[in-house]
Order: sequence, then structure tokens, then C-alpha cells
Amino acid sequence: MSIKNNKSHLTSLCLFVALLLNASWAIAQSDVLIDLSMKTQSEVRIAVPEFVQLKGSNDSSGVGREGREILENDLKLFELFLPVRHSVYRAQATRERNSGKVDYGEWNGLGVQWLIKAQYQVNGADNNVFIFRLYDVVNERFIVGKRYRGKRPWVRRMMHRFADEVMEQLTGKRGVAETQIAFLAQQGTSGKEMYVVDFDGYNLKKVTREQAVMLAPDWSPDGKAIVFTSFRDHNPDLVMVDRSGKKRKVLLQLPGLNSAPAWSPDGEKIALVLSKDQNSEIYLLDKFANLKRLTKHFNIDTSPSWSPDGKKIAFASDRSGTGAPQIFIMDARLGDRNGVKRITFSANYNDNPAWSPGGDKIAYTALVKRRFQVKIYDLDKKKTYDLTTGRGNKEAPAWSPDGQFVAFRVEQGGKSAIHIKRVGSKKSRALTFAPLAALSPTWSPYSR
Repeated sequence: MSIKNNKSHLTSLCLFVALLLNASWAIAQSDVLIDLSMKTQSEVRIAVPEFVQLKGSNDSSGVGREGREILENDLKLFELFLPVRHSVYRAQATRERNSGKVDYGEWNGLGVQWLIKAQYQVNGADNNVFIFRLYDVVNERFIVGKRYRGKRPWVRRMMHRFADEVMEQLTGKRGVAETQIAFLAQQGTSGKEMYVVDFDGYNLKKVTREQAVMLAPDWSPDGKAIVFTSFRDHNPDLVMVDRSGKKRKVLLQLPGLNSAPAWSPDGEKIALVLSKDQNSEIYLLDKFANLKRLTKHFNIDTSPSWSPDGKKIAFASDRSGTGAPQIFIMDARLGDRNGVKRITFSANYNDNPAWSPGGDKIAYTALVKRRFQVKIYDLDKKKTYDLTTGRGNKEAPAWSPDGQFVAFRVEQGGKSAIHIKRVGSKKSRALTFAPLAALSPTWSPYSR
């Protein structure tokens, strides 16, 4: 069921090489890490001075300036770093520009806790080299160094990759700057199309040409493909495309619904909803196109979501007798014949469960005072809390691969957009803007 990348894509990937400058550079210490389980964390004050251009380099297009802006913005979007204003440390950065030394006392006196120094060289569009060094100013030590080389179009991704490295040094978890979010957007009266965009909102690309109603995309665990429902052939069929949209394959075309697909964590199966039994039931589709029925109930079962260990599936069903959907959990192998567990009770309407990468939480859409909001159920504490509140409808949550952010749709005043919110944060960030009427986000896994 996987889609192989074409030769040109593999060649491009080979051009992007990340190497340690020296094995001794990778010396992250345990006392650097912060505890992400804490509800509040103090932002780390980090300085990112202007990148230093090496001799023989010709940066006529401003690659160094652009790279610094991208990196600093990524760190800010993580919401755990507070970039220090350049004017605060300009004089100190100038003094050390060509020395290769770090005066920890001076930097500490300026209120800087972490420091990034970068050198770069531009030798034509096909040869851009960046050398990064990360320092812990407070503890007066060098943390890690990285060297990246690639073509001009890869500069943004190189910055994302080092931002993710800095995040990992701080938290023990790789950052998500290099990930993407796919989503659907209304295209006038011709239906919907799917787009992908980077975590920072750049590199927006249309990846389908369906010109039809589309539903519920889901990214494959290896990041190579996206599966969704399309009405292009006048039936809600299960369709798969590669991440560039160049390869399209119909996976299932049974009469009626072939919808709400959810890839298993191992990428070997897809849970989906079929209506071939005159009712919406959840099935498993394997890579050999074999089907296995998981639910058998006269009420509607829909919206499957896998636990990260692949052993359980959360789903929405109105089988509770309330006349509105609630969230349940069943065994991924035996289905509902082994019994189900209901986890939502605080709202009359709950749908779109999304299991967190850590396996300890399930985000879902709940109807609260005539508005849809995103809630999170903590499986360990058996408690529910609000991710979103306030005006407008928020729905269709999708977790980031590090489990620290949730993407969701916001609909207000006739406009629809994708927002991102760090769990525990007070504000969300708009990822898409008008005229795109965006909905149904799905977050890519980490690149491999």
C-alpha cells in the first residue's frame, strides 16, 4: 500500500545531507532538558546573531539573512524560546564575530541563556553550506554542532532541521518545524482540493486536482502518501496520492461510503467506514485489499483513530442511546465483539477522536453551548479538559508528531481556517488565511 518516491525525488533527498562536524559535538546533558509534562515552562531566552559569511562566499541574494530569520521564527513558534532582540547583543556579537570564542559572562549579563552561532558559505545555487553551534550560556558549555549542505531551495528546510535539533536538546523530543500539515480547501463551486503547508505557514502547495467533494485526509506513517475520500467518480471512493500529488490510486470503490480512513501505526492497514451493509460500520483494509469488519451495530459507527501501539481504536458512535455520537474505544483486532469502552459524558455530541502520539490522550470535537470545541481526554487521569473555548466553531483535531501541538479547523463569520495550538497554551496561531476556506487537517509524521 506504500507509494515509492520517484527517482528525481530520491536524488533531491540525497543532496540534503546533515553531518556532525565532530562526534564530540553531540553532548546533550540531562540537566539541559525541560519537563514538557509541566503545565507552564519559562521560555528560554535565546540569541541568534547574524550568520557569519565565510571567505570565498558570494551571498548576493541574502541567503544568510533569510536563513537567520527562518531559524529565529521557528524557535519562536515552538513557544518555548524567547528570541532576544538583536539590539541587545549587537555589540557583543560584533566583538566575537571572527574570534570563534564565547564570552559566557558577557552573554549571561545580557540576559541570554542559550546562544546559536552560525557560519555559512554560498558557492552558487547548488552549494549552500551552514555550520551551526549551540551553546548553553548559563552552564558555560558547548551543547551541539551541525553542518548542512544543499541547494538553494533546501535552505528553508535546513533551518527547520536545526530548529528541530535545538528543540530536541531542550526537551528530549525532536521539534516539528520540518513537518507539514495537509488539509482540504473549498474551491468555489467545483468541490475541494488538498493542500500541504509547512509548520511555519510557508511553502503552501496544492497537491490534488480532484475538482470534487473530498473528505477526511490521513497521512501515512512513513510520510509518503495521503489517503482520503473523493467523489470524483460520482461515488465516495477511497483514494491515495503521494505527498506531491503526482501519483493517484483508487484503493476501494465499493458502492456507498468508503470514508473516514485512518492508517494503522505500522502502515499495513487502514481503518475506514463502509456503508455496504446498509449502515455505517468500521472495517480494516489490508495491503492485499482484504476487508475485516470490526463493528456490528445497528447504530452508526465512524471516525476511527488508532492508538500509537496499534492495539486499540477510538471511534464515534451513537450506540449509547442518546441519539448523538459519543467516543468509544475498542480492540483493534477483535472489534466491538470484545466490548467497547465509552470515554465521553460531558457533552451531547462528540466526534472526530484523535489519539495522541504518546498514547495517553485523545482529542475530539464536542458540542458545547451550540458551538463546537476541541476537548482532550486524559486516559491516565480519566479527566477531560478544554483545548479551545470562545467564539466560533473549532473541530477536527490533528496531533503533531511530538504530541505538543494540535491543529484544528476554526469556523467563524463565514470563514474557515486551520489553526495550531500548543497544548497548555492560551492562544492559537492561524496557519491558513482567506481566500482559502480550509478544513480537515492531518499532520505529517517526522521525515525519515
